[in-house]
Amino acid sequence: MVKTATSIKFQIFESELEALLIEAELIRLHQPEFNTLLKDDKTPLYIHLTKERFPRVLTVRKKDIDYKQLQGTILGPFPSSNKVKEVLNLARKIFPWCNQAGDQKQTELKSQPTCFYFHLEQCPGACQGLISLENYQQIISQLKMFLRGQKKTVLKNLQTQLKTACAKEKFEQAAKIRDRIQLIKEVTQKTYPLKPNLILPNLTNNNHQENLLHLQKIITSYLKLPKNYHLNRIEGFDVSNTSGKLASVSMVTFQNGQPAKDQYRLFNIKTLDTPNDYLMLKEAIGRRQNHPEWGRPDLIVIDGGKGQLRSSLSVWQWPTPMIGIAKDPDRIILPIQITRQTKLLIQYKVISLPSNHPVLHLIQHIRDESHRFSKKQHTRRRIKNMFK
Repeated sequence: MVKTATSIKFQIFESELEALLIEAELIRLHQPEFNTLLKDDKTPLYIHLTKERFPRVLTVRKKDIDYKQLQGTILGPFPSSNKVKEVLNLARKIFPWCNQAGDQKQTELKSQPTCFYFHLEQCPGACQGLISLENYQQIISQLKMFLRGQKKTVLKNLQTQLKTACAKEKFEQAAKIRDRIQLIKEVTQKTYPLKPNLILPNLTNNNHQENLLHLQKIITSYLKLPKNYHLNRIEGFDVSNTSGKLASVSMVTFQNGQPAKDQYRLFNIKTLDTPNDYLMLKEAIGRRQNHPEWGRPDLIVIDGGKGQLRSSLSVWQWPTPMIGIAKDPDRIILPIQITRQTKLLIQYKVISLPSNHPVLHLIQHIRDESHRFSKKQHTRRRIKNMFK
């Protein structure tokens, strides 16, 4: 490795745990030749906050995660089970939770024995109905922010609660909040939980390639695709019309993360003159498949939400994956196939990424370019029709 290396880059983090987690993510993303231990996707451990009346906090292995069935919030990955235990042990002292209550109702809870952690003061008494649903979910919400590294937000919320408790002369409650604030400050000096949808350090001088690697990481995590699935050619589709008249659908092409304008194509919609983006996209997607000589895409990006994506998928015959981008705010829509009672169904996973995430920037660029190109053609058709 020393003989073949041409340059060295490094980045300083606030804690050992953060450095270990970043390292693991980079190894899984880039698959370097000399790193072998962390290439195995079965190794990482995740924290799972269930979607129940009284959410539980569990750990789950990557190989056991079924994104179609698993409900709730998944945080990680953590390359070391010992580190996960360390994080959760510290977090539970600050934000006590209960893994026994689950979906049970208040009346059912009082008839069962208290859990072990209740006696350690690391369960707020949900298993005995001693805490309201609202207060328990508030604790879980704070825990979730803490595990995502949003320490400042958590502390700000707790400071507000502390002032309110003092103003109402609830000094016992205020003392607990004060201790919680102090413990957070102490704990976060030694550990630093990572945010989901992690933005990794840039290890290359090619930003376009880095964006594609981040996109590859996300879609292979949710869709049934190999981890080394290449995204050499991405096509984006968008509809432009005025009340359904003179509609045009654009197809823009991105090669290796950059626009390839010589491969842009347009579909003038002649079968419809009423507003119906779904059918217009359906027609264009169907016609696209009549031209294999243009090259086969590795990914299709549809400008629109679940409706536009569902309509496009209904006529799509090629094995190429297809995703959508919905607006206000911008978020990515992934269609996930599930089998239920021998029937193949599609569920839609909505992914909200930070505004500075490279994947969001790339998909927005494709969306904006397809919108610009379709609008240009529609305007051209309107002017031509007006002169006629």
